[in-house]
Amino acid sequence: MGADEIDRAEPVHQATGRPRGGRPRADQAGEVDRRILDAASELFRQLGYQRTTFEQVAESARASKSTLYARYPTKEDLFTAVVRRDTDIFAGQTVEGAPEGPVLERLIIAGDQLAETTLTPENIGLMRITAAEATTFPDLANDGFRIGFGECVRRIEVVVAHGPDAVPDPGAVARRFVEMALHPLYMHAFFGADLAELRLRARHDVARVAKILLAEVPPSGSGPR
Repeated sequence: MGADEIDRAEPVHQATGRPRGGRPRADQAGEVDRRILDAASELFRQLGYQRTTFEQVAESARASKSTLYARYPTKEDLFTAVVRRDTDIFAGQTVEGAPEGPVLERLIIAGDQLAETTLTPENIGLMRITAAEATTFPDLANDGFRIGFGECVRRIEVVVAHGPDAVPDPGAVARRFVEMALHPLYMHAFFGADLAELRLRARHDVARVAKILLAEVPPSGSGPR
């Protein structure tokens, strides 16, 4: 086995607990995968898809190029794996359950939570790279948007459909809320606006949009106003 075939993070075989030439344990293989995807994610966000090379990813991940190619034969494969992994991470960040209180209070709390969760360098970076490569990877861009938007809508829908003051057609209300309260902030973030300032602004925008939308719909079970 050539030196290039050995993961750089494991130069001494005795320290790994396996004989020379053996396959890595599952936990070791998982750690290598995590390092590769973490490194690639950071480089794609910093440099973009075109300027990121396998050599840079391998060096940053402390892995050999042969290890990288064995898992991801092309840069397209690696990019796809990064976006799908990071999208899954984003989807797992939404807070489950519904807060207590009147529907307006619940909606504002949930909107503030989503703004805090989504307006981060990692998530905005993910949105940027999928949007930038939408022509090359249209299915991946569509999946990323569908999952990200869908998770935000699902979170809001749970909140406004909960309790005795639940709104009719909560899915429609949730979609409009995300489009009106959060999407404008994402557009500012795409073009470099300070994320901390946008999270502060979100507190005002979330409350304003929540009041507008709830004023337009009657409580569940009541007739038209």
